[in-house]
This record gives sequence, C-alpha cells and structure tokens, in this order.
Amino acid sequence: MKRNLIFFFAAVCTLLAASCGRKVEYHFDSYATMYSSACTVAETVGEIKVPVLIKNATGAEVQVSVKVTEGTAEEGVDYEVISPASGLLTFSGETDSLAVVIKINGFEGEFTGTKNFTVNIASATEGLPVGLFAQTKVTIDDLDHPLAAFIGQWKGELAGYFGNWPAGETTINVKADPNGDPFKDLIFDGGINPYFLAAVGANPDFSAKVNGNVATVLAEQPCGYSDVVTLGFNAADPGAADSYDDIHFELQEDGTLKLLNAYGAYTPSGGGFYEIYLGNVVFTKQ
Repeated sequence: MKRNLIFFFAAVCTLLAASCGRKVEYHFDSYATMYSSACTVAETVGEIKVPVLIKNATGAEVQVSVKVTEGTAEEGVDYEVISPASGLLTFSGETDSLAVVIKINGFEGEFTGTKNFTVNIASATEGLPVGLFAQTKVTIDDLDHPLAAFIGQWKGELAGYFGNWPAGETTINVKADPNGDPFKDLIFDGGINPYFLAAVGANPDFSAKVNGNVATVLAEQPCGYSDVVTLGFNAADPGAADSYDDIHFELQEDGTLKLLNAYGAYTPSGGGFYEIYLGNVVFTKQ
C-alpha cells in the first residue's frame, strides 16, 4: 500500500510539472474596422478625418480599400474626398491607424437641411476580415436651421407645486424634429419631467410646434412611465386654473426661454397628478 501511494504521488507531480512548464499562448485575430459607426460634424468644420484601424496588427503590411457613398449629401457639392485619391489605405507594420480625409462644403447663411454620407470599408488584404464597424455614417449638421434660436441645451430651476419635490436645476434639450416641418416642429427631451427621470429613468422625447416666438409642447404625450402623460394648465399657477392646456415656452428678447404655464405628470387611470411644475420659469441656453 505504501509503495502504491508513493507511485501515485510521483505521477501527480509529473503531471503538474508538465502542466506548469507548458507555455500558454493567446491568439487574437487581426481585423480592419472603422473607428465608429456614426459621427456628426458641423457644416463649418472644414476638413474631417474619418479613422480606419487595424486591430491586433501582426506587423505585416496590409491594405484596406475604402469607398465613400452618397446619402442625402452629394459628392462634389456637399463634400469632396481629398485622400486617399486611389481609395486604398496601406498600413505598414508600424502603422495601425490611418484616415480618410474629406472636405465638408458648408453653406453658411443658407438652410439646406441636415445631410449625410457614408465611408465604407469595401475590401481588405486577403485573410484580413472586417470587424466591429464596416462603415461610418457622417452627418453634416446644418447650423442655419430656421428654428436655431430654440435648438440647444437649456437650464433652469423648476419647483414642485405639491412642495414635496424641491426646486432644482433642470436641463431640457431642444432638437429639430428630423421627421417634421423644419419651420414648425421641434423635439423637447424628457428633462421636462425630472421627477420621472430621477425616479425611473424615463426620458422620452416630446413633440412641440412653433408659432412665432412660442414653442408649444402638445398635451397628453406619454411620459415613458405607465400611463402617465404630460398635461399643462391654462395659467402659470395650477391652483388658478380651471381647465387643462398645452405647455408653452416663449423665446424672450434677451435670448432666454420662459416656461409660461404650469404643467404636470398626470395619470388617467388614477385621475391625479404625480407631480406639477410651476410656471414662470426662465431657462438659459448653455
């Protein structure tokens, strides 16, 4: 019995020694990829560089063929490809990042609308796969939007009517509605309802209509939580209101945005408000 135990112990040590002496190698395949799937640039940016990467480069020279395709932006009008003129990027063994250089032709002072084009990896050296991002969609942001005075990030101090929701800084992002009339339609994000943003992370977009210097967020749009909807009052103080209304934001001469009336987060099934926010609040563009 003792001899058998000695033999077993020796065999285990031999296996452990063989295992500990073995060199473990991890192999990561190389691949070509764009840096990101999308990016947005201002029409005034001038030239841009759209990166193309070789991940886990082996040190060998490889080539990647790139192609720029039109979207709503037209080549030669809205943008021009500067390099590579041949459409071919050559990566040396010491280089794992190159870029497609493109000139953006902005039409400052003229509203042309947001436009886009795509930079694609068309092909690569045989044996080099394409991974992660095969293309980058480039969006050219038109800075001459007719509703530019409303568009941007606004901050102000909202207060709760019930008194159990203290005054606090609120951020509202106003965007152009990509599917609407550029002269009338905006999107106000869910910063309108900070109670739900803080409580459950609900942060929906709300449609708004512009008439002159007033942007109106339409009533009874979902808040992103249960059956709760937004609902305005016909006065700045909900205690003085006798009927419901939309939510009105007025652009002031000093460039601020003023919330004219109170509004709340209303639940039809419960017949009451989760929270009401007081009106006469001034928001400043950041």
